[in-house]
Amino acid sequence: MAENKTVNKTLYEIMFQNRNIFLDTFMILASVAFLGVMANIQIPLWPVPITMQTFGVFAIAFFFGSRKGFLSILAYVLAGLVGFGVFAGHSSGMKALLGPSGGYIIGFLFMAFFVGLMTEKGYGRSRKNILLCMFAGEVILYVFGLAGLWYYLGNVPFLKVLQFGLFPFIIGDTIKAMAAVGIFPYLWKGAEKIRI
Repeated sequence: MAENKTVNKTLYEIMFQNRNIFLDTFMILASVAFLGVMANIQIPLWPVPITMQTFGVFAIAFFFGSRKGFLSILAYVLAGLVGFGVFAGHSSGMKALLGPSGGYIIGFLFMAFFVGLMTEKGYGRSRKNILLCMFAGEVILYVFGLAGLWYYLGNVPFLKVLQFGLFPFIIGDTIKAMAAVGIFPYLWKGAEKIRI
């Protein structure tokens, strides 16, 4: 019976039994710092660098679920807008949001919410479901990311947009998916053993 009660809970809810506004705030701020680090583990490419941001967003969504996952990414975006160098290349400000990576940054919000929602529905525990969550999240991310890049690059063929904003990331995204499949199932098992 106890197992059924936790099947649709997030990692955060399972690990922390006594949550409050102070813990929520601290954990959201910690996730902003975490994503800022992930954004700056990168392979520089023009116009969009390869980073660990997407893996970080997935981790946050799996951990928090939809609402707090969305709030965490929103806090990250706002931190970047007000001047903290949390975007790729330690960039910040509206210039970064209007640049070639801007669509991806906005896409992180919707990606985190949807993946978090899938987690709350009971997905994200088995390897198959983790891959499903990641595929769905990537589709959402690239819809926003490629649209933003297309707008930024101006009057160029859409194939050129794909060459800049999708094709270079396929191998990296596959590696991230394999890493998630290898790590995330054990996080659930660990969370159910470590309850605070």
